[in-house]
Amino acid sequence: MKNIVLIGGHDETFTHFGDLPLTFTVVQLEGSIGPNLRALTDDIRPVGDFEVETVVEVVGAILADKRVDHVFSFTEDGLLPTAVAASRLGLPGISESSCRLCVDKRMMRDHLRGTEFAVASVICANAADVRAFLHENPAGLVLKRPTGSGSEDVFVIHEEDDLVRAVKVLGGEQFSMLAEEYLPGREVSVETLTIDGRHRLLTVTDKTLHPGALAEARHIVTPDVVDSGTRERLAEFCARLLTLIGHEHGPCHIELKLDGDRIRLIEINNRVGGDYVGLLAELTTGVSMFRETIRFFAGEPEPTGAQGDYEFASSHLFYEPVDPDVLRANLVDVDIHRLHIGAAAPGRHGPVINDDKIGWVVFAARDRAAFDKAIEYLRNEFL
Repeated sequence: MKNIVLIGGHDETFTHFGDLPLTFTVVQLEGSIGPNLRALTDDIRPVGDFEVETVVEVVGAILADKRVDHVFSFTEDGLLPTAVAASRLGLPGISESSCRLCVDKRMMRDHLRGTEFAVASVICANAADVRAFLHENPAGLVLKRPTGSGSEDVFVIHEEDDLVRAVKVLGGEQFSMLAEEYLPGREVSVETLTIDGRHRLLTVTDKTLHPGALAEARHIVTPDVVDSGTRERLAEFCARLLTLIGHEHGPCHIELKLDGDRIRLIEINNRVGGDYVGLLAELTTGVSMFRETIRFFAGEPEPTGAQGDYEFASSHLFYEPVDPDVLRANLVDVDIHRLHIGAAAPGRHGPVINDDKIGWVVFAARDRAAFDKAIEYLRNEFL
């Protein structure tokens, strides 16, 4: 039986693999070993961090101790260390070159320069550099950290006042930030699953931002997020992109802008989308991106004809406290799959960011009227 080494992951991730004909060795942070991981395997290797050298060392120790057939990770902090470990130790796993492109936005932009996926961009070392790029791109720009994630230290700049506010948050006029042209249009995200080089679009998700911020507030998956023609063009666009960057296996979360007939690339991440977007895909397609990625390693044929239990699904994020019982009472006509409300976060200055969320609700429905009623309630009360 093949042995799979997994690096990290939310405890819920480990519920997807239990009945696969595989054994698992899991490298996990010392404080993140939960009941689902313990139920999956007894072979757990605790570590203090997911730094590259830490992961290379522990995977090397596992390899000296037992058979390793594949090494993989679904957690953002573990992706690149896992890819490096696989490369250095000669193990099947995540492509290091593809992973580096997804982690480093500047490297990705350079790689895509001159292609249909290109976006004007430059590294800015100070405010003067940003002003010069804004002069070349008067429609605006997005300023972000080259290896950042989420909405922290991401700024949309259309005029001088926007730049002044960004510089204040960054703590001074000297920095290293990636400036990209501002892309007009409607933003959507796409979940793809690649199995042994074969790319498949699973869902197109409509995204709503928190008022006055770049933090995400809501994700919606329905059959009509885009029309069939647009969905087909998105599938072809993403397949060409994934092939170009050398992505060979596993999920990707791709953020795009739709501007008339044009599709523009915001960014791509070689992982399942956050905020339970992966669960929305599973509820509406019947495909678990976690399970299908690992199933391939067992040599089992890819299942055909999978169907979701629902046509409509959504996740809503909360940045302020709310009574869970009030949510349940107002969402009684839909099926709630996840509901968590934590303690109020300490006050912060400026717009909220993704890391400020304190809770979420994930729900799905088969009836459009019931789903729309739930969406309208959440929009009126929280957006």
